[in-house]
Amino acid sequence: MIATSARVALGYTAMLVHGVRHAGTLRHPDVRASLVRQVQLSGLQALPAVALIAILLGAIVPTQAMTWLGTDNEVVLKNVVWGGIAELGPLVTALVLVVRSGVAIAAETALMRLRAGMSDALWLGAAHEDEVVIPRVFGLALSAALLVAYFQAFAIAAALVASALLLGTPLMSELDYFLNNGVWWQVLVAVGKGAVFGLGIGVVSCYHGLHAKPQVAAIPKAAVAAGVGSLTCVFVIDVFAAWLRFI
Repeated sequence: MIATSARVALGYTAMLVHGVRHAGTLRHPDVRASLVRQVQLSGLQALPAVALIAILLGAIVPTQAMTWLGTDNEVVLKNVVWGGIAELGPLVTALVLVVRSGVAIAAETALMRLRAGMSDALWLGAAHEDEVVIPRVFGLALSAALLVAYFQAFAIAAALVASALLLGTPLMSELDYFLNNGVWWQVLVAVGKGAVFGLGIGVVSCYHGLHAKPQVAAIPKAAVAAGVGSLTCVFVIDVFAAWLRFI
């Protein structure tokens, strides 16, 4: 079990290094067009779902914070609200990407191998692998950054409205407090973390798709492995980011 996990982890790392080293492939028009399509599929088409989740969570977080902390210490309360939203954005976006795109990419690449009948030697040649891997890996990274930015905007707007209603304060007063006291760099950190999550999901999904056996039964197995691996990757990155914050 440990040996298998170590082998898979090394495979993820090799796939990431390969993608970074061959990022110049994006200069080719066809690869760039594939990147744009991936951003449209994973990013733009997921905006309605992410916006809805962001509005719901943006309204729920202040309500729950007030239930737990009361309304006496307004500064602590609002710091908890903004910090909670900043942490939720990348995680929720990562879950949406895993469900909507990660498993689909793994199944798609596995099916491409099956239909093309390509051998491992051919896939290991940079040309075909780069055309498949590069647009999907970097497309998910860009999509995640885009979705986190939208999540923050919708969630903060909903939190401002919810806070104003629950505290009985004017909406403009809540907005003024946020603009004057909000930790602006948390938004940038959240967007950066989301991009790293997207990069990891893309790497894991492509790895399992490309390493699936050329059999029909291997396609759902690759999709499941990509889903589990992507969630594990997101968890590890999040724990590592939390550790960096406290050292």
